[in-house]
Amino acid sequence: MLTSDRCRCLQLSKQYTHNCRTGLFGSQGAANTFQLFGSVEDCTLQEWWCERGCENFGRSMATFKVRLVVAQRKKGSCRITLDADDETPAGLVGDEISFMVYQLRLLQGQSGMLSAAPKAWSIYKSRITPDAIKLHLDVLEAHDTIKHSAPSTKLWRIGEQMRLNPKATTRFGDTPKEQTAKHIAMGHTVSGLVRKGQGLVANACEGFFPRFTNRKIK
Repeated sequence: MLTSDRCRCLQLSKQYTHNCRTGLFGSQGAANTFQLFGSVEDCTLQEWWCERGCENFGRSMATFKVRLVVAQRKKGSCRITLDADDETPAGLVGDEISFMVYQLRLLQGQSGMLSAAPKAWSIYKSRITPDAIKLHLDVLEAHDTIKHSAPSTKLWRIGEQMRLNPKATTRFGDTPKEQTAKHIAMGHTVSGLVRKGQGLVANACEGFFPRFTNRKIK
């Protein structure tokens, strides 16, 4: 779930932990993020959801099955198709459609990121997929953990352990030159994933999610 992914980003953010401990926030986006998520330190995602997440994100567009959300860019509108049981009260359907339209307008009218309409998580689509987010956070977490316990560990070792780039994995029979080339390639793979993961975490702390690249904080 994208909301849990965002929460995990905050758990990996030293800056967010510092913000929560001190009550000092360097931007309005960071303050807004705290209002939504609260402190996520020393708790599991399940604990956070039960204590705070459900209250702020439990109302989502998941009441009905959303089969299609298509942007009509030329008309500046969207076409939405829902599946609802015959027994569903008409009033509830109307409320849900109004809620959905409002969330989609937030997405379209602002950054287009989930952070612009947090309650739209159940239908949110992005080029940054949940699988991509998980991969980058897994690599970042492994990198930070290993570098803390064994600072001299080479990046390529992390990549081989996590099987990040099969083509850059050394094999029995590789020449010393081939091994060196693969170690360099794997190191670049890990470095790139860590850098993007750091950007994902830093942006989440400042209220922009999902986003890899850094941006100026206003």
